[in-house]
Amino acid sequence: MKKMKPVRLAAGRHVRFTTVFAVFILAVVLLAAFFPSLLTGYDPLEIDMKNKLAGPTADHWLGTDEYGRDLWCRIVYGARTSMAVGFGSALLAMLIGVPLGLVAGFYGGVLDSVIMRMMDAFYSFPSIMLALLLMTIFEPSATTLILTIAIVSFPAYGRIVRSSVLSIKEREFIEAARAFGARPGYLLFRAVLPNCASGIIVQFSLFTASAILVEASLSFLGLGIRPPAPAWGSMLSYAKQYIDRSTTYILVPAAAIFLVVLAINLLGDELREWLDPTRQK
Repeated sequence: MKKMKPVRLAAGRHVRFTTVFAVFILAVVLLAAFFPSLLTGYDPLEIDMKNKLAGPTADHWLGTDEYGRDLWCRIVYGARTSMAVGFGSALLAMLIGVPLGLVAGFYGGVLDSVIMRMMDAFYSFPSIMLALLLMTIFEPSATTLILTIAIVSFPAYGRIVRSSVLSIKEREFIEAARAFGARPGYLLFRAVLPNCASGIIVQFSLFTASAILVEASLSFLGLGIRPPAPAWGSMLSYAKQYIDRSTTYILVPAAAIFLVVLAINLLGDELREWLDPTRQK
């Protein structure tokens, strides 16, 4: 059996099957998040007790839940929640963690010690326990989820950026810019930050996948999006009660979470290779 060759691009790059798969999955999920009505004609809150826990049919491709609601429809509308929380929390964590990491790594000294000790304080708590605490204190909502996951995640951004800055600020082009009288602000945002961009982009993709898993976990525990609003984690939580009556019910949200997280991780790995100059051929 012949091995499938990757598609060669004009610039000499190769596009692997896994990358095409990841882009396709994410394109479908983003389409569902922004234009759900294009993918389903059902209302995610419409109840039909006559068809509860039904298997896949021509009318309901993936079956129905305990209230007769169409599972495909709820998965499609649930994509909006997962994508909003995933991208929103990863972006907010980046906006908090990246500046702190830049300042700590570039200026060093007491400022570096203060910032890093603050991040160590956040790291001293298990992330899931801190998320559970915050979600218990505040009213569960998409906004609360975004803030909670961002607070849990931003120290990781800061540490990654700081380690990059420590190596970049000692390079020859930074020393040359200093010799020509470049100000610290100029060096930080025009010379150091652009050289950290590739690592930040890769970490953003990976943190997005992690945030989707955290959102699903919190919703599974009843601390995320409140029903009847569709959310993959809460769908999985309710489905476990009916696993002996409908296998499809629990497989559908589990498969949605698995495929999206897998696609984001695959794309993140591809971005790491594309943006790493040492791996370019």
